[in-house]
Parts: sequence; structure tokens; C-alpha cells
Amino acid sequence: MDRTGEVRPTDRRLFGAGGLSAAAVLAFAGEVDAQLQTYRPRITDVADAETALADLERNRTTANPVGLFPPAYDAWKAVEDVLARRVHPAYVPKLTLLAGTLAAGLSTVASFAGDEKYGRIFAGIAEAHASAAGEPVLQARVAGIQSWQALDAGLALTAADIAAEGRRHADPADRARLAGYEAEAAAMAGLYDRADAALAEMQASMHAATAGHPAIEWGEANEHLFIALAATHTPGRASIAIAFGTRSVGAFDGPCQGQALAHLAVATEHLKAARPAPDSAAASAIAALEVVQAAPNAEVHDRARRLASELEPWQSEPLVAELGRRVAAV
Repeated sequence: MDRTGEVRPTDRRLFGAGGLSAAAVLAFAGEVDAQLQTYRPRITDVADAETALADLERNRTTANPVGLFPPAYDAWKAVEDVLARRVHPAYVPKLTLLAGTLAAGLSTVASFAGDEKYGRIFAGIAEAHASAAGEPVLQARVAGIQSWQALDAGLALTAADIAAEGRRHADPADRARLAGYEAEAAAMAGLYDRADAALAEMQASMHAATAGHPAIEWGEANEHLFIALAATHTPGRASIAIAFGTRSVGAFDGPCQGQALAHLAVATEHLKAARPAPDSAAASAIAALEVVQAAPNAEVHDRARRLASELEPWQSEPLVAELGRRVAAV
């Protein structure tokens, strides 16, 4: 009905108004349909990216970051290039997860190389992909990375909170690792009861970690390591740190960042013991540096450097002097 009250036929024509033509709509819709039918990632491109990811995961803690980063970056960029173009929706979740996992690996490798700027950039990208994919394993991995980054920045309480929040939403297989991260950070922040509670949660979650498929492999060596690391920041637990650090060193299958950190936990407590043993502390710190000799690791180097500065009053000790030379050469 118009303003005069006259009833007019309802106009249901889609085309004609505003210059919109049926031919134009049909042509564009047909083009989109054709793209969706044909715009699939090349199988070889995806396979190459998955191979690069497998290489990165296998060698992440045992190879030189300088050699790891370029091929992993090329693979990540190739996946991002595919996602930036029209791609069939059925392939988007897999590609998003692949890009996010590669970004998480690149973040870790960049941090190992001491380039925290790029470590944080790739962690942010991984976080965005993890949220888009809704994948708990990748989300747990990102939480672990960001917790470690906060700890490295001296934000112990923030690191503990990130790990705790990540643990609440994580798959059971990842809860032990995040609880371990929380324990070390909480102890460093002086929250000893919270650290003990996190250690208890870590131990309670160990079966799920070893029986499941965690984002990062986690076993007995890691459990011993984080008991030792938390103990290094808890008053009166030097003997615990030395005992569990020593067990951790022996439990790792081979040289890696974790084994080096275990040596450093032992070294730290030799110095903090009621009767400081600077020679033993220096020997353990040297052992840590030797573990990462083929795979330089900024976290290990930084902790060894801090320990060497604490050992300066004992420079007359041959091993302490040797540690000073080793740290200066890094």
C-alpha cells in the first residue's frame, strides 16, 4: 500500500535496482564457486611444511638455532602465503594449526638464540593461530612459551600466573609441564606454598603426560629438573636441588637445554649450601656450558653468566677461573 492507500503488487525483483544485474551476480558467484572447488593447497607444499616442522621439533633443543631457523621460517612463510589467498574452508583449520605450530617453534628457537624480540613476535602469532584453531595442545604450548618469556624478563609472578591459567585449560597431558613452570616461577617470586602446590600438581599429572601426547615431550628427567629448579629458589632446600638436579642430568637421553639447566641447578646450590663449594659449583656450570656447546642456548648462557659473577670472590680457584674464561668466550 502506498501513501494514497492504493494497494500495489509487492516488488520481489532482486535485480534491476541500483544497476545490479542477474548476469553480474551469476558470473561472480560462479567465479567464487570455481575458486572454492579448485583453490586447494598443493599437497607437496603442505608435505614440505610438515617435514620442516618435524625437523624443527626433533632438533629444537639439540641443534644450533642458526641452522634451525631459516628452513622453519621458509616453511612457516609458505603456509602463511597459502592462508593469505583464497583457500577452500575445509583446509583452513589444518593450515592454521600448522602455521601456529611452526610459529611456536620459531619463537622457541629465536629465544634460544637470544633474540627475544622475535621470540615474542612469533609467540604472538602462534597465540593468534591457537585461538583461531581452538586447539588445546597448541594453546598449552603457547602458554608455556609465554610463561618462560615472562620469567626471563624478571616477571616471576606473571610467569606463574600465565602457566597456571594455561594449565586450567590444557589437555591433561600438558598439565604436568605447565605446573612445573608455575612451580619454578612461584618459588622465584617467593610464593613457596604456591610452588609446592604446583609441584604436587605436576607429580599428580605425570601419568597423563607420559601416557598422552603433550605439546612438548615430558618425562621423569623434566619432573626431576623442575623439582630442582623450584628448590633453588626456596630457602633450606639446597640438598633437594642438588639431589634432583643430579638425577635429572642422568635421566635425560642426551645433551639438551634441560640437561644443562639441571647442571646449573646443582651448581647454584653448591654455592648456596651452608658450606659453599665454589669449585663444585664451577664444575657443574662448566658441564652445563659443554652440554650446549653444539647447540648454543641463551637461557643457559645467561644463567651461567650470573653464576660466574656470584663466584667472583673465589677467582683464585682454578675451576672458577676457568668458568670465567668460558663465559667470557660465549
